[in-house]
Amino acid sequence: MNAENPSPPAPVNVMRSRVLTLAALCGLTSFAFADEPSASTRPAQVPDAAELKTTPDELPSGVLNFNGMLVGRLAAKDVEKGSFVVAVDAVARVWRNSKAENPKSVVGKTVEVTGVFGRFLDVLVTTREGETLEFECKHDGNALVFPGELLRKVAAYDPADYPVLPEAFRGFRGSVIAEIKKKDPETFELIVQIEKVTDVSGDSGAKEPASIVGKQLMLAGFWNRKETYHDLKVGDRIEVGMRHVGRQSDHLMVDEFVRRASEAAIKRTSDSEPVAGNMTGGARGFRGMLVGRLVEKDVERGTFTITVDAVPRVWKNNESSAPKAFIGKNVDAEGVHGKMLDALVVARIGETIEFGGLHDGGESLRVVEVLRKVEPVKPGDYPVLPDEFRGFSGMLVGRVVKKNEHLWELIVEIAAVENAFEKNRSRDSESIVGKPVMLGGFWNRKDAYHDISVGDRIRFGAEHPQKLSDHLSVIEGIRKLDD
Repeated sequence: MNAENPSPPAPVNVMRSRVLTLAALCGLTSFAFADEPSASTRPAQVPDAAELKTTPDELPSGVLNFNGMLVGRLAAKDVEKGSFVVAVDAVARVWRNSKAENPKSVVGKTVEVTGVFGRFLDVLVTTREGETLEFECKHDGNALVFPGELLRKVAAYDPADYPVLPEAFRGFRGSVIAEIKKKDPETFELIVQIEKVTDVSGDSGAKEPASIVGKQLMLAGFWNRKETYHDLKVGDRIEVGMRHVGRQSDHLMVDEFVRRASEAAIKRTSDSEPVAGNMTGGARGFRGMLVGRLVEKDVERGTFTITVDAVPRVWKNNESSAPKAFIGKNVDAEGVHGKMLDALVVARIGETIEFGGLHDGGESLRVVEVLRKVEPVKPGDYPVLPDEFRGFSGMLVGRVVKKNEHLWELIVEIAAVENAFEKNRSRDSESIVGKPVMLGGFWNRKDAYHDISVGDRIRFGAEHPQKLSDHLSVIEGIRKLDD
């Protein structure tokens, strides 16, 4: 679609003539026309007119400078003026050149769209109040206008037709295996359900690519792949490279390739195969700590395999785009030697171990520091930071709920954010209040650490040095407070 270059509008008298002619052919005396749904749509459920108001609301500030597509129920229309009023049910697409701060603020509002012309007037004529329209529009600085690309009657709004992406998946670029659930030949789009993330590109911006597994998404970008698109059918399993171009939108674009998934590809990415075996799923370049149950070991070779239960620490020099893709997978590790080998000797199959590892090529992680037996992972052992808090730098107050003498760490339940430093990059610092955090960085503050006990109330400066990790580091001013 080209939202910037609509075809020129027809003269007003020509438009009026077309509309009146169509009305006469239909044998109607007004513009409240009935119409049979097209074969590609379900019958629309027309609500009582009293449920829709015909006067538009004031546009919310978040939708100013919007450019994309909306879905809503027709409340009123003026065919001669080429305008209509809709109650917005969803934001179907947000184009990359949109500058709206919060496009979804328009959902639930009644808005007016002007500038409908040419063949799209026929759609207005044949759409009844209460039926649903899907249409492109943009905010031109004063109002919402129709740029001339898409205006069509569709089935009554169903959230399943407009799946919403998980926040942690936005910015994704990579490949997946998915099953086609729906197909829209008019817009060259698919709704697919993701079975597996098979690869994550180095420039992917998704925080947790695996968060999309088991969920549906809208896939577009088939305009240059029409033959491939027409060859695909609902129920097909496909392997496709895709990218999320506009973070405010809920659709992805085909990127590089799309093909039917072979049985070999499906088997190659089965959940039972170790992620680290071929280092897909964003695991390449991992540097950090893993915790998991021992599956097998070879003491003579200094190797072992674990099923990962937690990724408690991601180091600052990590190069992996999705460290948590390890969770639930089997991971091979090698390079165990010295005192760490003693820990491997006494660890039994099924017990839980913790170790520091990195991927520097090959099919395994290399053990580089800390290998020890730990308690089985329980809820609360490795608290996860709210996404809005990531990037924080400032002063916090909280109570110590757990102490790990071996790794010089604390778990602290945060009671207050005292202040944020200038280099703070969190979107919402207060989102951490009432939640636990894992606090490290005590290697140069051993006296202070030894003086702290579970139950103590403390004040401390902290920063979040690695956005993909869930731990904070002490940076200054830690002291105990009186209750």
